[in-house]
Amino acid sequence: MAAVLAAALGVLAWLGLLAVLMRATRTPGIPHTPPTGEFGAESPALVDFLTGGFKLCDEAASATVLDLAARRIVAIEEIGPELSLVRLRSDADADSLNTYERMVFDHVSRLATTDRVVATGALAEGARHLGRWWKNFAKAVRDEARAAGLSEARWTATHRSVLSIGAAVPAVLIGVVLAVFEHGADSDPIGAFLAGSVITWAALVFLQEKVNDERGTLAGARAAGHWFGVQEHLANGRFADQPAAGVTIWGRGLAYAAALGLADRAVVSLPISTPADDGRAWSDYGGMWHLVHVEYRGRGPWGRFVWGRSPGDAVKTGLKAAMVCASPILVLSILATAILGHPDNPITFAIFVTILVAAVPCGLAALDSSSPSTVRGQVIRARAFAQGRNDGYRYWVGVDDGKATRIHAYGVDVQTWNGLAEGDEIEARAGRWLGWMSDVRVVSPSRHRGNPIPADEVTD
Repeated sequence: MAAVLAAALGVLAWLGLLAVLMRATRTPGIPHTPPTGEFGAESPALVDFLTGGFKLCDEAASATVLDLAARRIVAIEEIGPELSLVRLRSDADADSLNTYERMVFDHVSRLATTDRVVATGALAEGARHLGRWWKNFAKAVRDEARAAGLSEARWTATHRSVLSIGAAVPAVLIGVVLAVFEHGADSDPIGAFLAGSVITWAALVFLQEKVNDERGTLAGARAAGHWFGVQEHLANGRFADQPAAGVTIWGRGLAYAAALGLADRAVVSLPISTPADDGRAWSDYGGMWHLVHVEYRGRGPWGRFVWGRSPGDAVKTGLKAAMVCASPILVLSILATAILGHPDNPITFAIFVTILVAAVPCGLAALDSSSPSTVRGQVIRARAFAQGRNDGYRYWVGVDDGKATRIHAYGVDVQTWNGLAEGDEIEARAGRWLGWMSDVRVVSPSRHRGNPIPADEVTD
């Protein structure tokens, strides 16, 4: 009992030490600054970092796009109520951009068509690992803050050493407790001691690093206070209703308003840090950017069950559905005869309905196998969705043929799916009733294939 108490006190003492050091390494108090319209030297992304508790918020990337437009690196043009374009300027000086601004510029460049434009809504598109991209973007902003002396890591080498060495005390005590219990059970006390000590020490060090976030320096606190004063000044404007194209009028003011959480409409219209929507895709097929809605099921009552399946899989699905439904259909038929008097022969009726359940998918499979149609267009969505815990995945490809603003994605096999990329122009055979696509041929590869992602976006 004494060993258990000692171990508990050891853990509590270490947690107390952690709490003391966390309090000692807090960001200094941020001074209150009167409202001011004077912008500082910090970029909008860095302002977002300073005023977000020294953590980057989602608005930072959108604010950076607006800042590039204000600095005439790109242009944002409002074509209509539902379409705005980001245009790469031919005279832009991209060499002056810092690391995270260059990441944003490069992403826009990869998405742009041959005439150097991309729809603002399409900024969520593109071949990139968004989580890794955002991690590197945030790291670049943090590195700039550190280089300017505005922030630093919470733990110094001394803090880390004190906490890590201190964690050894409760770890050893817990190891002793486990060794005592194992010794009493006539087992392996040494193994229990080592396992308990190592696991406890690793858990405490993990906790120590988990709270090792960024803290503001005294200079950073003063800078944050200044930008809160700017925020109070800009709050009197009408930035919340301004479109992204409003940067032409408002200049960097709109970019800073976005970074300070005051320009919601502009930020939402520039989804550069937002995952692409499975059901909404931007396409430039046909020469003009447009929005296409993608559905992952077919039309009619059978669309949910058989759409996107191969003819063979549809037959299996129909037979399986018939087997599952046979008993309930028979019971309902008997009840209907007893209560309503119809059908006259419930068994015959149940057999007919069960055969119909199996026959419909089989008939649709036969129709698609005998007369598939030809599909040509641009791949705008390639998605894999889990069917169930142990049922694997179903693979979908949405193809914009330029004829409709709402399409039904086609089912494909995994080999075909792995060979396609969003942006590919393809030609294939597809079933009208089952929505299964085969014999896929890439007519024109996606421009993303020949434009690799830079190393700073694919490394952790």
